[in-house]
Amino acid sequence: MYEAPSDLLPQDAAPQVTPPFASGLPPSAARRQAATLLVLFYGIVYGSAVIAIHLQERIVVLILSTLALGTLMLLITAVFVRRDASWRDSLGLGRQEFGWVAGWSLLGFAVIYAANIVLTIAYVTTQGNLEAVAGHRATWLGVLAGLPLESILPLAAFVGVWEETVFRGFLLGRLRAAMPASDTPGAQLRRDMLAVVISSVLFGAGHGYQGLLGLLQTTVAGLVLGALVVWRRSLWPAIGAHLAIDAFSLVMLQVLKAMIGTAPGP
Repeated sequence: MYEAPSDLLPQDAAPQVTPPFASGLPPSAARRQAATLLVLFYGIVYGSAVIAIHLQERIVVLILSTLALGTLMLLITAVFVRRDASWRDSLGLGRQEFGWVAGWSLLGFAVIYAANIVLTIAYVTTQGNLEAVAGHRATWLGVLAGLPLESILPLAAFVGVWEETVFRGFLLGRLRAAMPASDTPGAQLRRDMLAVVISSVLFGAGHGYQGLLGLLQTTVAGLVLGALVVWRRSLWPAIGAHLAIDAFSLVMLQVLKAMIGTAPGP
């Protein structure tokens, strides 16, 4: 298991501080950096969503906007972490064995899917109108189903890397650094739980264009991935789980699209 170098950690917190965490960064600076990144992120996501509505080449817009947003967010993150004592510790990107990463990624994938199945059933039951829920999601899912098959894995990998680096690496780490915990029993755990919840809600809010159900599903995924990152002290399992979730979902959409297209008419 990866352990942060003790010489990079504050002396009064060396036994407790583990990646992702910006060691030595003042809480006020951590808050400013997190707020700056979020303002830029929300401005771009919801600003570009308004523009994209008026464009006809939806698939091209989706791919290009995803690549542009992810690249910009990674560059902003790089600017902020360049002066950290250890950018690997700040983002939780310490080296790990492939088998270890694959195992924990699979666990994250399974837990998120199980949790979102329960959430979806509860949501549909509460709404009481399956057709209305399906109709609201159909437009967004229809766009995703139009992705070229050969683009699914590269796009899922890119999204998994940049979203996890920004939200579970940078933002979660900055939130932990912005809320220094005392030495009282359970203080570190309460700080980490609060940081996971806040980062997950913010992550979900960035996917509001998918509708309420999509927002809730994304928030739940963020909770599981955030807890996994803090628990295992590494961002790699979250990246692997995120990649698997996106790739699996997009492939299933392709399969459903093919089945509907070949189904006999009435």
